[in-house]
Amino acid sequence: MSTIAEITKDLLIFIVVMFVLLIVLLVVISRMPDDNALKRIFNALAFRVGATLGVGVLAIPIEPIPGLDGIYDIAAPVFLLYYWYTFIRTAIAASRGDPPPRASRK
Repeated sequence: MSTIAEITKDLLIFIVVMFVLLIVLLVVISRMPDDNALKRIFNALAFRVGATLGVGVLAIPIEPIPGLDGIYDIAAPVFLLYYWYTFIRTAIAASRGDPPPRASRK
């Protein structure tokens, strides 16, 4: 029993250390200039993870509605595939050093 407690203690320490490192990484990245490739990639990744989470949260209330659940079952994966494809395209462009896309002002 003490072996299980020791493993659990080590895992909890590891999780806490990883969480602290994640927070430090987020703070360091947020202080980078906007045209930094790493910041652009992490920004795009955060949007994609949020959209994926949002699609998952919407699934629960939509599933009991007949008809709408079928549309959702087809539209949600198509949307997510396209959205994640644009992330991959953005990440590849950023890794090549292409400048970030600028919004045109008229």
